Amino acid sequence: MKINRFIVLAAIALLIVGAMGFISYKGFAQVSTPTMQAPDCSQQDDNSAEVEGAPDTDNVDLQCGDQNAPDEQEAKGAESLDAESTDGQESVPQGTPAISADQAQQAALAVHSGTVIKTELDNENSKLVYSVEFNDGVDMKVDAMNGAVLGTETGQN
Repeated sequence: MKINRFIVLAAIALLIVGAMGFISYKGFAQVSTPTMQAPDCSQQDDNSAEVEGAPDTDNVDLQCGDQNAPDEQEAKGAESLDAESTDGQESVPQGTPAISADQAQQAALAVHSGTVIKTELDNENSKLVYSVEFNDGVDMKVDAMNGAVLGTETGQN
């Protein structure tokens, strides 16, 4: 008798769970995702439907084109902030130095004697500096705005 009662209770529970599952399935199956219509970008500048002088009361802006593409201002800002160019080399520093490369060499030679191998304009920590390289491995940093020697780096650690 106890086994029959257990089987009946299990069958009732199974029917209740099955009915709830069926109702849930029907509810989810009938819900359809709303379809979004693509905006008509050919009428983007057509304001014939708007009354002149009336305030714009809708909160929907018509957006045409690729919405994932970077804006022109963002792209220009990213290019100017990017310290590396596409080939991995440092980009040319932005700004105009107040002294020439020859004047930077003269300032470096006043502090260190030797033969200058190379002088190039660098952008270090958002500051324009000339890097004056000597044949003995010394690299002097000269401020490109006032000609002051900022520091000396040797090839040794």
